[in-house]
Amino acid sequence: MLRTRPVVVPGLTCAATQVVHTTAATNSRTIAVSGTVLVPAMSWRGPGPRPVLSYGVGVHGLGRDSAPSHLLATGMEGELAFLELALSRGWSVVVTDGEGLGLPGPHTYGAGRVGGRAMLDIVRAAVAGVDGVEAGAPVLLWGYSEGGRCAAWAAEHQPIYARDLTLVALAAGGVPTDLAAVVEAIDGGPYSGLGLAVLVGLAHAHEDPRLWDILNARGRAAAAVAATLDVTGLVVSHPEPMAAWTTRERPWEDPLWAALLRAERNPGGTPEVPVYLYHAKGDDIVPAELSRQLAAAYEAMGVHVTHAELDSGDHLTGAADGADAAITWLAEQLDAHLDLHRDRSAEPDAADEPMVRSTA
Repeated sequence: MLRTRPVVVPGLTCAATQVVHTTAATNSRTIAVSGTVLVPAMSWRGPGPRPVLSYGVGVHGLGRDSAPSHLLATGMEGELAFLELALSRGWSVVVTDGEGLGLPGPHTYGAGRVGGRAMLDIVRAAVAGVDGVEAGAPVLLWGYSEGGRCAAWAAEHQPIYARDLTLVALAAGGVPTDLAAVVEAIDGGPYSGLGLAVLVGLAHAHEDPRLWDILNARGRAAAAVAATLDVTGLVVSHPEPMAAWTTRERPWEDPLWAALLRAERNPGGTPEVPVYLYHAKGDDIVPAELSRQLAAAYEAMGVHVTHAELDSGDHLTGAADGADAAITWLAEQLDAHLDLHRDRSAEPDAADEPMVRSTA
C-alpha cells in the first residue's frame, strides 16, 4: 500500500477509502494504480471475515478523469447500482481504476493481464491498509464488458499470481474474450471508436514502439486525442472505420498486431473456482459467440461453468438485465463456501480425539 485517504461516495452508506497501491504491468514491471474500497455500515453476520467483492467496471474512457474513483467521489459512476447489490449483502467492495486511470495515463484499455492483476492487488491493498477488510476474507470477482474481461483474467491468473487470496467464484458478463473479433464486429459502426481505443490502450500496455507503426499520420493525431477522452468522446469523436487511421485496411491482421491480439485472448489460464458467464443474445458490441467459446474452453479445462444467454437486445442493456442473477449466483457460491468452512471447523481434530483401547 502506498497511500490512502477517506472519501465520501454520494448515494452509498458505507466507509469509502481511496487507495494507491502497486501491481504488475503487462511486462511485469511494478507500477502504481489507484482504486476505491467500500465497507458497508451494516455488520457482517456470517462466519469468518466479511467477504470482499472485487468489481470490474466497463470501459469508462482513456483519460485520467474517467477513473471509477473520481466518478464515485463525484456521484457520476454509472455502475453504482451494481455495487449496491453487493454492499446490501454486507460484503465489502473494491473497485480498481486500472492502469492509467486516476494516475497518469492513458488507460491501458484491453490489456487483460494488468487489468486482472489490479483486481487482485486492490484486495491485497485493502487487507493491508483499510479498516474492516481482513486477511483470509473470501473473495468474489464480478464485472461486465471490459470489467468482465479483467475479472476473467484475474480468476485465470489467481492460482499463480495471488494464491494468498481465498478466491471463491467468478461472475463475468459480456466478456470481449477476443479483441480482434470485437474490433472487426464494430468496425465502421456506431461503436467504431472503441477500436481505436483498443489500439491506443494495448500499444501503451505492451510498450513496443513498433506497434505505433500501424497508424498513418491522421491516425497518430487521432490517437493522441483519444488518449484524453471518456468513452462518450471516443465513440462520438471517432466514428470512422479503423482503415481511416491505419496503414492497412484490416489492421488486426498485421502480423505484429495479430500476434499481440492472440496473446490477449481469454482464456489465459485456468480458473480454480466456479464460473458464471452471461451474455446478451442481441449484443451489438461483443459477439455472443465469444461467450459460448469461453464457456466451452473453461469446461474443457475442467472448470465448473454456468452459462446464461439473456434476451437483451444490446450490449449495454445486458449489464442491467444480468446483474441480479449474477449477484444471486455469487451469493450461492459464497454460501456453499461458508457452509463447507463451517463443516470443516466443526470436525474434531485428530489430535483431540480420545484414544480408544481394546478391552479384549
